[in-house]
Amino acid sequence: MTGTDEHGEDAVEAQAAQWFARLKSLPVSHETLQQFIAWQRDETHAAAFDAVEQLWSRAGDLGDRPAMVAATQDALSRKGRRRSSSWSLRPALAALAAIVFLLLGSGATYWALRPSANAYATGVGQQSVVALEDGSKVTLDTDTHIVVRFDADGRSVILKRGQAYFTVAHDTARPFRVEAGDTGVLATGTQFAVRRDGRAVDVTLVEGSVRVAAGRAPPATLRTGQQLVLRPDRAAVVRAVDAGTATAWTQGRIVLDGWTLARALVEVNRYTPRPVRLEAARYADARLSGTFDVGDIDSFIAAATALLPLNAQRDAHGSIRLIERPSQKSPSPG
Repeated sequence: MTGTDEHGEDAVEAQAAQWFARLKSLPVSHETLQQFIAWQRDETHAAAFDAVEQLWSRAGDLGDRPAMVAATQDALSRKGRRRSSSWSLRPALAALAAIVFLLLGSGATYWALRPSANAYATGVGQQSVVALEDGSKVTLDTDTHIVVRFDADGRSVILKRGQAYFTVAHDTARPFRVEAGDTGVLATGTQFAVRRDGRAVDVTLVEGSVRVAAGRAPPATLRTGQQLVLRPDRAAVVRAVDAGTATAWTQGRIVLDGWTLARALVEVNRYTPRPVRLEAARYADARLSGTFDVGDIDSFIAAATALLPLNAQRDAHGSIRLIERPSQKSPSPG
């Protein structure tokens, strides 16, 4: 690695530490949050910020101050040595340690300056309900990961991946914000769902109203029964939906309402570690309707093979292939 490369990475690490300190300084304005979201869109910036967050998490509470000192000294002593990983965080460690000591030295209360942060996740096929400290509830769908941060002025949830349903306790003094990539959803007391698949984000409003800001697009205010669909390759779309159908997963169900087989398989496969594969492409656009329990692959396969000329084949590992059923020809007259 060249000195120029190291200098550039050091600058990014320093920026990450500065952003971390800035976001921990209360209050944080909406403009600051938008600037941070824009900065974090760069994958290198996002990786640096995640590394600083992990460092902070490992630092622990007041009793861990010696550990922070040791980590900082160790990081600084490595200056000039080749890195063994992408993020050794030399400047970030020093900056973050300085932040900690400045906050403590100022006489400020540590827990008032450091927001409460907790991570919650579900595995494939799992669902979970999380009760938050403010009385809000978050229902996590399969393979979902969130990070919750509360402080005196705001409530924030970062949806790293998956799908979550939010029942937000009313608190006008502390807005409730959900971030999914560069999409932010702002509410005070309402019920809504957010789904994130990579850069694709859906926001479905069940009750109340929410304000959604996505990238450079103008903010949109959703009303009950509306869904905002965000895709990286096209303009945002607001459409009317049946909120009960769109959030049926919170009741352990998948509702297919004229879905193509290809789309249905994508949804069904989210709940199983052994996805069903369609090997009869001509039926990918065939339409299906029905209600199934999440994770009930057998019922879905039974319905698909009853409605379409398909057979299901299982291999030794339990994976399922949907193949076209051989046509039945009438025997030739003798």
